[in-house]
Amino acid sequence: MTKKKKIIGLSCGRKNGNSECLLKEALMGAEELGVESEIIRAMELRVKPCKGCETCTMLMVRGKEPVCAIKDDDVPWILEKVLLEDAGFILAHPLYHLRANGYFECIHERMLPVMFKHPEILKKNKVGGIISVGGGEPEWTPLGLTSANIFVQHSWRLVDQMQVNFCGRPASVLLHPEYIERARKLGRNVAAAMMMPIEEVRYMGEDSAVSCPVCHCNVLKVPGRLPEVFCPVCWVRGKVHMEGTEMKVTWDEESKRIPRFSERGVFSHLDLIKNLQKTFYENEDKVKEMKKKYEHYGNIVRPQAG
Repeated sequence: MTKKKKIIGLSCGRKNGNSECLLKEALMGAEELGVESEIIRAMELRVKPCKGCETCTMLMVRGKEPVCAIKDDDVPWILEKVLLEDAGFILAHPLYHLRANGYFECIHERMLPVMFKHPEILKKNKVGGIISVGGGEPEWTPLGLTSANIFVQHSWRLVDQMQVNFCGRPASVLLHPEYIERARKLGRNVAAAMMMPIEEVRYMGEDSAVSCPVCHCNVLKVPGRLPEVFCPVCWVRGKVHMEGTEMKVTWDEESKRIPRFSERGVFSHLDLIKNLQKTFYENEDKVKEMKKKYEHYGNIVRPQAG
């Protein structure tokens, strides 16, 4: 018997909240194409933030197996499941203040140990989609998809994504049939892409005239002066120009081919990290001596007990 294909949905919002309802709608759409699904509800699991201790990085530099120093939560299980299982992926998260919420970011920032151990995920042999849900007008949701793509672009070929606005409590996304149908279409798009050879997968969502050709977000950074711009997620570079009243970007073909989260892009960054760590080890005693100046300084305050 042929094993059914599966999509894993990562819900980073409230139980049956707006983002989770849209995730479930997307998975229902995927089921129309014969795809099974599982949902991970992050808010019901133990999720701790990265402490920036660099244990995983230092182990990797020393040629040892990189592991996270945090041992008492569920984030390693979440990451190994979504990154390593042979399944499609849909991320759904709420957006409270311009960008994806803290539950998602805590998971996202802990991905390095899994990526260091399994660099093959950078080949992007799986497909995924993103649902970002905000409670205000579009001016208050500009970084929802960009922050989600910082995670997704490591491991998946992005098939579709959607940004939802005006759906905060007490309002409900269920009052917006256009979002319900759009989520269902997203699920169908991800499921359809799973049936294709990976090299034939193409982005099926909406684009603007200035959308990044990799993550398809339309947030641009100006590094110095115009016309040069680049995508802050993918580091794809381009030049802005006007066609009548419409602004467009001519993207650099080489940086499109080798974006930030390509194998080559990530490995070049890892080489930089290794060199930085080597410099630290060579000066470890000196740094420890210099840190003594700060060990006992400062009036550290805490809430009073009781």
